[in-house]
Amino acid sequence: MVCHSFNPTEAQRIVVGLIFACIIRRSTVAKPLNVIGIRITLNRGKHTMMSKKAINRYKLPVPKNLLQRIDRTSSPAHMGKLRNAIDFIVYEQTPVLAAADGIVSFVKDSSNTGGSTPMYWDYTNFIVIRHSNREYSRYDHLSYHSAMVKVGQHVKAGGQIARVGMTGYTYLPHLHFQVFVIIGINGWTDIDTLEVQDFDTFN
Repeated sequence: MVCHSFNPTEAQRIVVGLIFACIIRRSTVAKPLNVIGIRITLNRGKHTMMSKKAINRYKLPVPKNLLQRIDRTSSPAHMGKLRNAIDFIVYEQTPVLAAADGIVSFVKDSSNTGGSTPMYWDYTNFIVIRHSNREYSRYDHLSYHSAMVKVGQHVKAGGQIARVGMTGYTYLPHLHFQVFVIIGINGWTDIDTLEVQDFDTFN
């Protein structure tokens, strides 16, 4: 908790106490709150999750002229380890582009199933690319059988790797994009997303 020239009243102390009581009773992910002028990071796991910025520069993973908007806050899935994930709202079949040079480390495009509830989480089609500085980028909700790359393939920034679909946990066509690092033994669960604020565009 960070306070700047803040002298809480008794009522405010009670509110803060209730917030922390709720925190103790719940456990899963970290989420920022702003209450009575205090910015609080909910630490629902063993460690407080502090956002780190990506070292590499990344380009837009969809064509700029087809991009409707960028959404960083609406998805209920973008919490905890996925708090820095970004949704690029586009139409289905929009080309998905490699955001940086790298090597393809995983490809799945065998699913033709998706829906608006978490039960569809594992049905997403996605591609993972390994970049320099031990950073990875991941592209989710890809269209069925749309992958244009294979594991081990070198890709260049801007090269098309797939098309946007509606697979997995999604309620509207978009590309879920995240840059992450592996922080443990398990490369699927021991990850943390990195903050990417600005994207380069292709000429």
